[in-house]
Amino acid sequence: METRDPDTDDPAEEAPPGWVLNTPTRPLEVWLYPVLVLLLAAAHVALGVAFGGALALVVGVSAAVVTTAGAVALFVTGRHAYDEQSRDASWRCHVTRVVVAVGSVGIVSVTTLTVGFPFGALFGAVAGVPTAFRFARSVPRIDHLVVAWTALAVAVCCVVLAVLGLTLADLPDYRSTFWTFGAAFAVISVAVAVHQFVVARRSPHD
Repeated sequence: METRDPDTDDPAEEAPPGWVLNTPTRPLEVWLYPVLVLLLAAAHVALGVAFGGALALVVGVSAAVVTTAGAVALFVTGRHAYDEQSRDASWRCHVTRVVVAVGSVGIVSVTTLTVGFPFGALFGAVAGVPTAFRFARSVPRIDHLVVAWTALAVAVCCVVLAVLGLTLADLPDYRSTFWTFGAAFAVISVAVAVHQFVVARRSPHD
């Protein structure tokens, strides 16, 4: 049914999608997300040092490097969207935000499971991001696809850790238990991925 302007009886102008409305219009909006992601990168290193051991440090530093790259991408696309105020720049900014946000949650999930603290962050990776979609007026297909592929990646990592937990003889007992238990999270992640793929099929492209 066509919506019409009550004053002119002409067809009403369609509201722009949410990703257009989220285009940065102030310098703070350009810097905010990159700074938050950099803080997450610093937390990866700090927790790697706090947990101790070579594995935790290597995992923490590796996660920090990838997360820092995401922060740089956020700043570059956010700055371009702020300067250009065009639909194309807004779309690139939106896609970058989604990839970095969902990817960061996935990285946190895998790294915490690897060092032996899997529960809260891993649950957030497979449930928190899709749940947030419920509060959006319209979610583009790419958003669901990013979540789906990230959930699959988390599932693969969980399966690999579970296999290592069962096969490595010299692994500490606590780490072997956590890694083996990761198989349960892999099943949940696969279920989330399947659901997001199904939702993506009927979601708008833009």
